[in-house]
Amino acid sequence: MMIQQFSKYNWYKISWILTVEVGVIIIIASFFLPGGEDLHRFYLPFIHGCLDCGFVPFFAQWVLWPLSFVPPYLAWPVWTTISIAGLMSLCWYTKVNPLLVILSFPALGQFWLGQIDILIGTGLVIGLLAANPYVRGVGIVLALIKPQIAALAVLILLIHQPRRKVIKVLTLPFVAMIASFIVYGLNWPIEWLTNSLNTLPMHQWRLASRDIWPYGVILILAVFLIRPLRPRFEATLLISALATPFFGVYSYLVFLLFRAPWWTLPLSYAWILMYPAWGRSAMRLAWVLPVGLLGYLFYTERLQGKDGLANDTNPSSPTF
Repeated sequence: MMIQQFSKYNWYKISWILTVEVGVIIIIASFFLPGGEDLHRFYLPFIHGCLDCGFVPFFAQWVLWPLSFVPPYLAWPVWTTISIAGLMSLCWYTKVNPLLVILSFPALGQFWLGQIDILIGTGLVIGLLAANPYVRGVGIVLALIKPQIAALAVLILLIHQPRRKVIKVLTLPFVAMIASFIVYGLNWPIEWLTNSLNTLPMHQWRLASRDIWPYGVILILAVFLIRPLRPRFEATLLISALATPFFGVYSYLVFLLFRAPWWTLPLSYAWILMYPAWGRSAMRLAWVLPVGLLGYLFYTERLQGKDGLANDTNPSSPTF
């Protein structure tokens, strides 16, 4: 037993060393390789004033604003560095093996495209693990930069808050909402939704969510079959990947930050088996990853429920 625990500890430590090495290689590569298409096409114009370019709620401009000081030719390497540092920091708090996450297809897609889901992941981790209710409010604001990913998870977090703390948790989101109405006008949510629904370009990264829509909506009711907060929270993220046509495969990163068994790494690449026959559209099968994780989550929670081991918190995870 001691040998098994020792080996597990050493593998975890080695995983961190390898993660740092992989992260450094990716960062160096970003200085020389072409990439960051989404960052340059959507988010940098959004930061510089084209509010219809980013397809994210307008208040996200405040969070991404520091990138406006970075020269365009350095924007992708800088954002890649931030994303990798953020990924490792979040895995430290959630106790997920960072090597399995950074090598997964969704993570590499994040880095290659210059996507911003590390902000959503940061918000979700803060919202779940922060001890201070006002800090949890910061997490909710960050998470809602992509509401199609985080809205259901945020709802679950609010349901689980003690009544006396709900107002504290919602203080900063409320202030951010009022400030956004002052800066962008009362109708900005309608403008954002209309623009996103009518002009959001379709590409292969959203084929998986589009093909399984609307069948995944039925799974939303299954969230309430799980009682403990963390697994219920994880289930909402997995179900969101299956219940909305606007969930890109690169956004699968957000649920891997909370649960990533060893087999999630090969499963994240399973869709490639159909690449010779279907080409780039083979990514439509990438939904096998959230489906597999969701089934695994329900199976493990059922076993824990039988043994009386389920808890409302995860004591192995540190809090902020």
